[in-house]
Amino acid sequence: MMMDHSAGASHASLIEWMLVFAAAIVLVWALALAIRYTVRPQETEAAHIKRRILDEVDEPHEAPRR
Repeated sequence: MMMDHSAGASHASLIEWMLVFAAAIVLVWALALAIRYTVRPQETEAAHIKRRILDEVDEPHEAPRR
C-alpha cells in the first residue's frame, strides 16, 4: 500500500503551480475571445459565409415531400 503518497496538491513545486496558472490564463483568455466573437462577430460583408447560413435559417422553406 502507498500510505506515504498523497493525491493532494500540497507537494506541488513552484514550476507546477506556474504551469497551472499559465494554463488558467490561457483558458480564460480563449473563453473571453470565444464569447466576444460570438456576441459581436464583426463580419459585415454581405458575401460572408455567415450571412448565407443565417439567411437560410431565418427564411423557413417548405420541407420537400417524400
